[in-house]
Amino acid sequence: MPTYPIFHRWSARLIAMVEAETYPRALELAVAQGVRMLYADLEGVKVRGTSLTEGDFRGAELSQAELAGVHLEKADLRAARLVGTDLRQAFLRTADLRQADLRGADLRFASLEGAQLVGADLRGALLTGTRLEQAILDWRWSPVAVELLRQDGVGSTAASKVMAELAFQEDVRPFCWLRVLIRHGSQASAALEVFSKHIRPGDNAPELLRRLAADLPAGSAEAVTAPQPSSPLLWTRRAGRNEPVIVRKD
Repeated sequence: MPTYPIFHRWSARLIAMVEAETYPRALELAVAQGVRMLYADLEGVKVRGTSLTEGDFRGAELSQAELAGVHLEKADLRAARLVGTDLRQAFLRTADLRQADLRGADLRFASLEGAQLVGADLRGALLTGTRLEQAILDWRWSPVAVELLRQDGVGSTAASKVMAELAFQEDVRPFCWLRVLIRHGSQASAALEVFSKHIRPGDNAPELLRRLAADLPAGSAEAVTAPQPSSPLLWTRRAGRNEPVIVRKD
């Protein structure tokens, strides 16, 4: 039976040697046995539909990987690189994606309910159909705002204009998409009502957005939660210089 090595992305140190029929099965077995993929070099891996639930992928290089339909519920992906990664229909419920680099990632129809996204770089990410209920959102970039409006089905002409303008917004700097709301003034009230439903404790919604949402007519939206500092990026377990893990198929 073949064996598959997994290396550290920077030091090239061997993290694990896994015996399995295929590489996807090897990664699945390693995660199931608790092997931590801290800073693992997994760039471009093709592991569609595998189960990596609760995997520890902090700082891992997963750019250009094919992770469509992968089960990553409760996975720790803090500071992971997922640039251009295929995450279509992936299951990321309650996953921790704080500080993850998701530029250009394809998250269409992925499940991100309850996921933590504060600090994640979502510039250019595709979020069509992504489930974002109860997620702690990162508000710096326009894709999140556009998708929230699209899913809400804002029907007014003014709201549609706001959404269309946001869809073509260039994210040259964090929060620059807020200028669109300011330009539209009172016509942006429908969009603000949508956003106010998704502002939660621990997110990074700017004070300007909170104030604009709070200024909505009484009864037009849910109360906007007072801002609270987001949780820091805590490395709860140290990577260490452990010996490589040998994983054999039973």
